[in-house]
Amino acid sequence: MTVITLLSAAGMALGLGGIVPQIVRMALARSAAGQSLSGWVMCLAANSAMAYVNGVAFGAMILAVSNLTAVALCAIAVLLIVTLGRRPAPMSLPPLEQLRTQELVILREAVVSAEQARR
Repeated sequence: MTVITLLSAAGMALGLGGIVPQIVRMALARSAAGQSLSGWVMCLAANSAMAYVNGVAFGAMILAVSNLTAVALCAIAVLLIVTLGRRPAPMSLPPLEQLRTQELVILREAVVSAEQARR
């Protein structure tokens, strides 16, 4: 394996590894809040161009496949943004009666007792 092969493989892993968590977060939250539609479209265009250059001009089919995979993932992200919109993710807070306020009292007592022990 040459250095360029290792760097190319690392670049493919980093490129795809940065896209997947964003898609998962959007899908789980059912919200595209904080996502830029124009950014994802530019990512889609850049990876499409790189797939063409890698596949046609350089004959680097492994890199072209990686770019096409990124194109598909970017298309999924664009679809999620358009479908889900940029509304904020719904927050699920428990009712006030169920909040655990006792921990704060215990923590305060521990801090006060530790302070008194130092004196």
